Amino acid sequence: MLYGLIHARYIVTNRGMHAMYEKYRSASFGRCPHVFCQGQPVLPVGLSDLPRNYTVNVFCPRCHGLFFPKSTRQANIDGAYFGTTFPHLYLMTHPDMIPAKPTQHYVPRVYGFKIHQSSLYFRNHEEGPEHRSESGGRHSRKSKNRQGGRK
Repeated sequence: MLYGLIHARYIVTNRGMHAMYEKYRSASFGRCPHVFCQGQPVLPVGLSDLPRNYTVNVFCPRCHGLFFPKSTRQANIDGAYFGTTFPHLYLMTHPDMIPAKPTQHYVPRVYGFKIHQSSLYFRNHEEGPEHRSESGGRHSRKSKNRQGGRK
């Protein structure tokens, strides 16, 4: 366990970043499973800096998704051995390695017709509180403007 925690500190040093740069370029940690990411190499990340909480996951810099590693060997490594900081610090250190966001996104269809956003299919896939606060924020501004106009 001590070796793993030392590893988490090593990979954020200059020498560690260079070693991880080579591994990232050779896609040693795997590739993103999303079709529109086109096989983008992924970076390891932990969900916690505390040992024995979570196993390592992989972060896709293109879609910003978190995934379980495909390799069973990698899937059994403690996430704290990579830490929560590494992939983000790596991309800040190597901005040339930041890929463009996917230009395409998947639109579900039934017999060629798009599924409407208000259907039950999208009930659990809605934009959570962000979507509601945006619409609520616009509504509250309008009501403030209306009240201001009445006075």
